[in-house]
Amino acid sequence: MQFVQYGMLGALAALTIPVVIHLLFRNRPKTVDLGTLQFLVVVLRDNARKRRLKRWLLLALRLGCVALIALLFARPYLLATEPGVGDRLVVVLVDRSASMALKGNDPPLAKAVERAKAVVARTGSTTQVEVATFDQVVHPLKSPADLRGAAVAPSAAGTDYAAALAWARDLCVKSRRPFKEIYLFTDLQRSGLDRSESVSVPADVVVRLVDLGRAFPKNAAVTALTVSPATVRPGGAATVTAAVFNASPLPISGVPVRLHLESGGAARDLEKTVDLAGVATATVVFELSELPEGVWRGHAEVVTPGDELAFDDRRYLALEVAPPIPVRVVDGDPGRSPVASETYFLQAALRLAPDGERFEKTPFDPKPFDLAGGSTVPDRGGAGAVILANVGNLSAADARRLAAFVEGGGGLLVFTGDRVDPNAARVLAEAGLGVGEVTGPAPATDLPWRLERWEAGHPVFRPFENPEHGDLRRPSFTTITRIKVDPSARVLASFRGGDPALIEKPLGRGKVLWFASACDRDWGDWPRGRMYVPLVHQMVAYASGLADGGRVRRAAPDGNRGPGVTETDGVVRVVNADPFESDTARLAPAEFAKRFGFQLPGPAAEAAEADRAKAAGDARLRGDEVWPWFALALLGMLFLEQFLANRTAA
Repeated sequence: MQFVQYGMLGALAALTIPVVIHLLFRNRPKTVDLGTLQFLVVVLRDNARKRRLKRWLLLALRLGCVALIALLFARPYLLATEPGVGDRLVVVLVDRSASMALKGNDPPLAKAVERAKAVVARTGSTTQVEVATFDQVVHPLKSPADLRGAAVAPSAAGTDYAAALAWARDLCVKSRRPFKEIYLFTDLQRSGLDRSESVSVPADVVVRLVDLGRAFPKNAAVTALTVSPATVRPGGAATVTAAVFNASPLPISGVPVRLHLESGGAARDLEKTVDLAGVATATVVFELSELPEGVWRGHAEVVTPGDELAFDDRRYLALEVAPPIPVRVVDGDPGRSPVASETYFLQAALRLAPDGERFEKTPFDPKPFDLAGGSTVPDRGGAGAVILANVGNLSAADARRLAAFVEGGGGLLVFTGDRVDPNAARVLAEAGLGVGEVTGPAPATDLPWRLERWEAGHPVFRPFENPEHGDLRRPSFTTITRIKVDPSARVLASFRGGDPALIEKPLGRGKVLWFASACDRDWGDWPRGRMYVPLVHQMVAYASGLADGGRVRRAAPDGNRGPGVTETDGVVRVVNADPFESDTARLAPAEFAKRFGFQLPGPAAEAAEADRAKAAGDARLRGDEVWPWFALALLGMLFLEQFLANRTAA
């Protein structure tokens, strides 16, 4: 037997009080022999023995009552039935997604934190406690004491229940402790389902689902902003379309929607009103005309009195108004006519139109550049990328100028050919523009060379993950350039047999790309195929930084980055709250439990948990204490004490 409050056992010292009283105040009569009473001696002696036995028994009962009272306050429990606080695992999950930031006197996230702290406080000192907050990802806390401050501040990210329960499930599966519990504090937002793979909680894990959400909160939100066209030229026009969502089942009329954009001291402000039906989305269109060059930053916002969710009232955007990206094309084999030049197909692919015609949809502005006559490679001024097509006569000075251009943030794309021999490659390598040792051309024998492997997740090849966008194995090459790649370079694609096809090397703020074949029809028929234009566009876009997302890029919110528009190293990043968080539709606890394969605790277990929550002030409340039996024994001993005291003479 063990005790919860060992300090109360000190009350057993009170047992000495009745003994001391008995010893101090016991009768010490003086014996006097009277002849007339000599016949009563035997009877009196026998009665004295009985009274003495009763008095000692009465003293023992009173001492037992005092001892039982002390043991009751010490709260005994049986060691055999104790699950062992060291054999218990408690996992606490707190939903900190954007929807938990409802306004009011009792925000759901604040309630979740307080309830989670109460659960942690009730665990024993040797119980393993794991605490994490979650939104679309899980954020484990180093210590349960970290349930405060920024660690549990609401984020702008969405909700992913499967990710949170998968993290908790892994902890439970790895743990050898026989008793495991998961406490999940959330608002049961329906949009948090099905955002990742399905998860099943093990059958031996008890899941306690704590619903902290509100039914039908008032919320109007801007859930999407689209800009058309995606490419806007200086002086052109654009259309901004805002999607406004009413999460409440009650309609709202006359809702103001405002658009604000600014760039270089200039600003555009537009406002419209819209009527919103219950649980419906409406669109608001803003027309922008004669936009000057620059990056326009701003937001669209909806103004609704009494809105209970503020995080989604405003949505940010950035729009770049800029001319096409300048691309300088250096032709190493001009030929006798423009059609026979090395870069004829290349420039036509970049212009998306015959020479002399202007096509507004192309993101590039290719211009030929001639190295003959002592001309030098241009510096960073205005050029987004430089393409060397079968260039074998580059001087060391030009190579150094080109390296400075790349280090400053430019891009270099090198197509090989019969003129790119080891000597020409050495000039580029000495300037830091090489990707390895060029050994020479390798003509095809039985079968043409084709691309066999590539990094599907790389920006150059990401669009081709969809088979409808073309098969990269279709382009064929009669000759390739064999290159022994340096350790500092990275092979992005390979021909059959493992020969490198596309090689990347970073240099300063820019990048260098080598394609190990020619860009014209001398080394293959690929310029006539349907994959030539998209593949060339992807390579040039990546070299110039456009394939990375361009200057304006969208980024997901995380714990360190909230909604807004920021600029770092010339890149403008737009961060917005997860639009699914604006939908406050909820699901029932039973549906949630069925989705993740666990049983909700029954009414008896819930009542016991409620009792433990009410007694949160006692950090060591137990369910296996035996004090009721001690209380029953105390009542029995008090009854015997009264019965015996009434029949015992003083």
